[in-house]
Amino acid sequence: MTIAAPHEEEVRRALEILERTDATSIERALRTASGSATGFLTSLRATLTFNRSVGSLENALASLDTTVSPEIARAAQATENVWRQIDREFGLLSSAEVAAILGASKDNRAYAAALRKRGALAGIERKNAYVYPGFQLNTTTGTVHTWVAPLLKLATEHNRSMSDALLWMVSPSTYFDGARPVDHLDDAERILSVSARSWGTEW
Repeated sequence: MTIAAPHEEEVRRALEILERTDATSIERALRTASGSATGFLTSLRATLTFNRSVGSLENALASLDTTVSPEIARAAQATENVWRQIDREFGLLSSAEVAAILGASKDNRAYAAALRKRGALAGIERKNAYVYPGFQLNTTTGTVHTWVAPLLKLATEHNRSMSDALLWMVSPSTYFDGARPVDHLDDAERILSVSARSWGTEW
């Protein structure tokens, strides 16, 4: 029995990918490859991922009835990048995960929805389901941070959505010396005071 050397295995996998891709992708990968089979494979994978992302965006834009300006497209992508960063750093929790952290049955999906509907927890809709940024929850005590409901109420008073409030929480602020509100989760008074000033009122 012959065992393929590691570089031979990489070449074999690269060839399998080549059979499923196009000439433009191959040329782009060759230009950026490090000179080894592994480098080429890594470069090709990155190229294919980029192509798939562009393809998905093109399909989404094509389904719209109106023209989308480059500025709007860039803003939408920037916002999406922030949600993904929140997911990586804090988690975008499902209803079941929220229920479990707060001590309810993990099968009680309505628990998180009830909190959201009464303004006690902020959720965003992604892929036809609501998810909840994990930084709103104190996993040690199994409770929602005390600033969440007042912050959402304040946001509503200033015509800001739940999404606006959540994005504000992860945005650097001069009121926090360049840090983010989310870096001060245990300082409810300061979060509410700063949000009020940021949104144009006195707390």
